[in-house]
Amino acid sequence: MRVFEVREQFGNCLELVSMDPNFHNITVGLFIKNDILTVWSYSKIEGVKSRLNTIRDKMVELGGLKSTDEDFKLKVPKGYFIERPLRFLFTQSVEKDPGFKFDDGPISASDNKTKLSFTIQGQYQNDNYVYVVSTTGEHERPIIRIRAVVGGFVKYGECIKLNDDSFCFKDKKQHDEYIRVLLPYARNVSAVENMITTSEQTGQMNTQTLGFSQ
Repeated sequence: MRVFEVREQFGNCLELVSMDPNFHNITVGLFIKNDILTVWSYSKIEGVKSRLNTIRDKMVELGGLKSTDEDFKLKVPKGYFIERPLRFLFTQSVEKDPGFKFDDGPISASDNKTKLSFTIQGQYQNDNYVYVVSTTGEHERPIIRIRAVVGGFVKYGECIKLNDDSFCFKDKKQHDEYIRVLLPYARNVSAVENMITTSEQTGQMNTQTLGFSQ
């Protein structure tokens, strides 16, 4: 299909991964039309259809989305369309090893700037599902890093800051899958911004100048 046909059939491109490290470095895009997401590539390499369905299935597994009966497509449940977390979910589903899974235990991660470890716990407070960031480990002022993580979720999760250590999603609902997806990014905003800038520059070249890498 040509570019205008893809847009007509699948909608707008929500996110683009310029090189799929798990399948011949092809470029893969995530499109959205109404509440249906489509994983798509212009590549004609043998096995590409299976790879696109694998990415789709990984998004369902990691993000709590729903697959459909059609190849490459998945449905966004009500309340789950939050653009930036979806974009990060797609990127992880493409770039992570196909066997990657999140741990089933508490939502936690080591801080890559200090000796702290972050844990995020959620609970309902007056019909609002609130997430609270806490730390373990040694640091003179752990609240500084906690504030940074909360700020990361505000930036990348479109979340609402409630206090220095707490936040909620804009629909005030529980989204543990998105918390797991976003925590590695929220803890290191400056490095992620550099990564995003590089990715967007490559993506702009692919979509506007060259078409998807095949």
